[in-house]
This record gives sequence, structure tokens and C-alpha cells, in this order.
Amino acid sequence: MTIPLDSFIYPIYFHFNSSIKALVRSSRNISGRNNTGRIVSYHRAGGYKRNYRLIDYARKLYDIPACFLKYTLDPNRKTLIALILYSNGFLSFILGAKNLTSENFIISTYTSCTNISSHLLLSNMLIGIQIHNLEFNPCWGGKAIRAGGCWGQLLRKKQKFAYIKMPSGEIRKIKLSCFSSIGALEYRIPFILKKAGHNRSLGFKPIVRGVAMNPIDHPLGGGEGKSSGGRASVSPWGILTKGHWKTRSKKRSQSYLLRDKLFVKKRKKK
Repeated sequence: MTIPLDSFIYPIYFHFNSSIKALVRSSRNISGRNNTGRIVSYHRAGGYKRNYRLIDYARKLYDIPACFLKYTLDPNRKTLIALILYSNGFLSFILGAKNLTSENFIISTYTSCTNISSHLLLSNMLIGIQIHNLEFNPCWGGKAIRAGGCWGQLLRKKQKFAYIKMPSGEIRKIKLSCFSSIGALEYRIPFILKKAGHNRSLGFKPIVRGVAMNPIDHPLGGGEGKSSGGRASVSPWGILTKGHWKTRSKKRSQSYLLRDKLFVKKRKKK
């Protein structure tokens, strides 16, 4: 789909920073604490201030073309985000797909389209295409395939479902009435910790092993010399930390799962 650049409306307020500041919200550093002030995530404190960028996962401005302006670094996620301008003058942040240029035009539509980062129904996509920002239920907004460098693949369509290969290797059944975006996500350039204080500036405190603590502080603490604890890895409250909790508690989430991660790992070992 090609749309002449003259058809776009460039409002005057676009030249001011206030238009982009409207898409940014101030966030408070909670340092791993919950609403009652108790620490629920250890080794978190300090760090630079991180403002939250409002990302449009649902993309409900249908049949309104938009042009790509620039990639932007978001400190809250591992993928780059893209700033786009709609023809009606609205600015928006979306997940940044690879190979976006100023010549690309993006659209959210119920019809078929092949433009990178366009948002459309799974029923209108080509077989074998790379996708991201996948919905699990219609009108819920993108919930999966949102990390940097990730992409899924549309394997086939059958009856009311599309078969999606996830980045982990899983194959899931998703309703054809769900939306998704075209293309693979751009990843943020990884950085290397250059000094001891670099990790502190990112909001992480030093991690201390349980066996190095006193018995009053941790179940693995105490002993003469460098004792190994004498028991399996546990939390400070004595709960097993490896394999104790189920990572998937909802049976509904597995009802549309055709091939899980364990199947993929077994095939790789062979």
C-alpha cells in the first residue's frame, strides 16, 4: 500500500516537545515493594528515573494510515519503540519492527496488507509471515511476542483457528478474529557493565548467597567455614525455589497449546 506524503496532515503542535511529552507518564520507583511496603522482590533499589512510555498495543485507529518518524529507546523494555504519525494528526508509540524507514506507511485495518508493522486480522495474513504483538483474545490488545528481537510465524489456518509458532518453539491455536502486527521486532543494543556502580544505577543491589548469611537471616546460613547448607535451595522462608511453584496455573492457557516447550527441548537434546 502506497500513500502520497502530501495526504498527511502535519499539525503545528508536532514541532513542540509537548506533543511527545503527552505520551510519557512519570513513574515512581517502588524498589521491589508491594502496596503495603513489604519487599516482595529482593535486590532492587535505587537507579535512574524511568518514565513510562504509553505503548499502543490495541492499535484501534482503523483504516487511518500513519508514517514512521523514528525509533526511540525505552528503558522499561528490551525492544525499541517506534514513533508514528497518523494522517489525522495523532502521534503514537508502537513496538518497533525491523527495517522501518520514513518511506514505510503503517495501517491498522480489517482488510489484507503486507506492510511492515501494519496491524491486521490473522485471517487476512499470508501463510508463513513473521508476526509480533499477538492477541490471545479479540479486542484485548497484544499480549505475546513483544520482547526485542522476537517474532512468531503463522503456520496455517484451519476452520476458526490459526496455528502460530511462538518464539519459544511452542505451537498455539489462536482465533482468526484476533489481531497481530507484521514483522519481527527490533532489539535494543546490549550494553556491557563497565564498573561496579553501573549495575546499581540500573536499580539492582548486590546479591548475597544464602549460605553466606547467618542462621537468623536464612535457612542455609551458619556452619563452620564455607558450608554448603546441607539441603536443597530454599527461599528465606524455607520454601523450595527450584520446581516448587507451577509456572502455569491456569488450565485454560494450555487448552490451545499443541506443542509445549518440553517437547522442543527433548528434540534439541536428541
